[in-house]
Amino acid sequence: MPRLFDALAHRWAVMGLWFFASVAGIMMAMSVGILLPSISAELGLTPRQQGFFGSSAFIGNLFLALPLSWWMSRYRPKMLTTATLILGAMFLFIQGWAPSFVILLIGRLGYGIVTLAREPARALLMPQWFAPREFLVVNSVYNALFGIVVGGGLAATPFILAIGGDDWRTVLFAFSVVLAGLTVLWMIIGKERATASDTSQEPGGPFDLLIRVLKYRDLWISGFGFMGATMGWSAFLSFYPTLMLDANQISLNWSGTILGVGILAGGIAGIALSYMVMAIDSDRRKNTIQALGILMAASYFGMTLLDSIPLLLIISALNGVAWGFWPILNSVPFYLPGIRVREVAVGLSVVMTLASLGTVLGPSMTGILQEQFGDLRQALQIVSIAPLALAVAGMLLHIRTDRETVSQPEPID
Repeated sequence: MPRLFDALAHRWAVMGLWFFASVAGIMMAMSVGILLPSISAELGLTPRQQGFFGSSAFIGNLFLALPLSWWMSRYRPKMLTTATLILGAMFLFIQGWAPSFVILLIGRLGYGIVTLAREPARALLMPQWFAPREFLVVNSVYNALFGIVVGGGLAATPFILAIGGDDWRTVLFAFSVVLAGLTVLWMIIGKERATASDTSQEPGGPFDLLIRVLKYRDLWISGFGFMGATMGWSAFLSFYPTLMLDANQISLNWSGTILGVGILAGGIAGIALSYMVMAIDSDRRKNTIQALGILMAASYFGMTLLDSIPLLLIISALNGVAWGFWPILNSVPFYLPGIRVREVAVGLSVVMTLASLGTVLGPSMTGILQEQFGDLRQALQIVSIAPLALAVAGMLLHIRTDRETVSQPEPID
């Protein structure tokens, strides 16, 4: 029995379970695009309300990401993960029960906030179990799990909806039960490992940490690239199934599969691109990120033009390849010169704040543009150019890897 426990407590078991619980929670938030037609039919949502609801899980990130990461990074990662998983299951239940749009919105806002509050645990756990040279690979595994779980979940959600009699509430209740089960599993397997670094002993006053982090130029550039990518991503997740159903008579099952294929391809591409980036020089890393931004924008635009399911599956897969940028830019805070453990947690929140801005703007702007032009296809085509911000970030960003030794911070001038 002790040997079995030691095996379960191994670093990959601990981080793997944390990654799985995290991406499963994200998938549950992202499935709203599949559920939105049923929710709108029952509650009578306008396009503007649909867009606001789609982005509401990420609105709290804009205002709370930095203070939450600064505050939550004080706590032990196991306790932090347990508490946020429990609250996440509760907010999913509230959404499933919601008798009105207001209650539904409150449940989704709350779910987004606790999902955000869980993120500092990743930055605290990784240095406990992995060496810095392994961070890029570990993040690529996170990205692969994201592709498998989120892609598979989006493909499965329409079938869960059908099994539940097309009742979106049943799907949300089922998600709540799954997240509660993952909470119990984490309480059993989740484990911390003592290190020489004590995150409670950071130098300076309580706000000095935040000030130091905000001076890192590369955090803002990385976040800008994420913002453009997530703007297109969230818009398509929220509205693409509706466009395919109304304009092309493509079922929700196929829409979920099309979107899922792209996310799955992104997970696989992330691992391959992470290894490739570690083997090439800085200029070629920049060129790689620029190419991925252009590919993402072009593939999103192309997805609005076609009604052939085989072609849409191919274009979605190419879009997923473009999402291979994720572990590369997400690892930027871990490799900033002179950065400390708690600073990494706060640095990730800077990047994710800007990424969340994209997830809020994407559905909201799509809903507004649809009302303005009376054409959902045109609205998505306009938003599809947003990922070109990733190409701009590729031109400006210095992408470091474990092969480079740095010792001094590089603040903004």
